[in-house]
Amino acid sequence: MGLLNDVFSTISKVAKSDAAKEIINSINGGGQMDIAAGLKAALKVGIETAAANLGKKDGFLADAAVRIGIPEEALSVFNAVQSLAQNPAFNSLLNSAGASIPSSDTVITLFNRAAEDAAPKSVDIFANAITGMGIADAKNILFGADNAATTYLKENTFTQLQNAFMPAINNSLGSVQIANTTPLAAWNTFATYNNKLVEMMDSKAVKAGLEMARMTGILKDEYFEKLASIKTVNTDLSDYITGKALTGLFTKVSEKEYDIRHNASARVSDVLKNVFGQLDVA
Repeated sequence: MGLLNDVFSTISKVAKSDAAKEIINSINGGGQMDIAAGLKAALKVGIETAAANLGKKDGFLADAAVRIGIPEEALSVFNAVQSLAQNPAFNSLLNSAGASIPSSDTVITLFNRAAEDAAPKSVDIFANAITGMGIADAKNILFGADNAATTYLKENTFTQLQNAFMPAINNSLGSVQIANTTPLAAWNTFATYNNKLVEMMDSKAVKAGLEMARMTGILKDEYFEKLASIKTVNTDLSDYITGKALTGLFTKVSEKEYDIRHNASARVSDVLKNVFGQLDVA
C-alpha cells in the first residue's frame, strides 16, 4: 500500500485522533478548507503508516517499484567479478581477498533489509520536514499536475531528509544481518575482491602474462574481456541506499497522488472529499 493510500485509509480509522482533529480544525470560516494545513496533517498521518508498511520484512524487497538493486554503475562490474570468482584459477589467485564473493541476490536482499530496518526511524524526520514547510501556493499544487504535491515535497525536503535519514541507514547497514553478514561486510568483500583485480591488471607483468595466456588459448577471450571491463568501485553505500530509500517513499506518494486525483472512491473521509473533490469541478 502506497504512502498516500495509507494517508486516506488511515484517516478514516483515526477520526478521533489528534492528527484527525488537526485536519478538522484546519477547516476555517465559510466552510473553506485550509488546503495547506489539510495536506500537511494528512501527510503526517500517512507517513507513520507508510513507514510501518515499508519497514516490514520485504516492504522494499518484494515491491518492484521501490526495490533497491546493485548500483547501476557497478552492476556490469559486479557480474564480471562474480563470473571470474567462479573460475578456479582466479578464485585461487585471489584467496587473499579474504572471502568469496556474495551472490547478487544476497547483496540485494541485504540492501533492502537495511532500508526496511531504517524506514520506521524516518517518521519523526518526515513529520518535522512536512510540518515545518510552508505551502503558500497550496491551491496551485492542488490544481496542478498529477504529481504536483509529490514534486513540491521532493524538491523542498529531499536534501534535508537525506541528511537526516542517513544516520539511520548507516546504522542499519552495519547491523542488519543475513547468515552473519551485514550489507557493509558483503559490499566490502566484493569491493576488496574487485579492486584487487584492478590492481593486478595495472601490473605490466600481469598484463603480459594474461595476453600470452590468451594467445595460447589458456585464457579464454571471455575471461580476458571480463578482466578488461573491471573498474574500481566505491565502498561507500550510505549515500546510495539513503537516496534509494527516500526515492522509494516518494514513488509511493506519486502513485497514490495520481489515484486520489482521478478516483473519487479513494477519498475515504469528508476532509479528503472536500479538498480533492474540488478537482472534479475544476
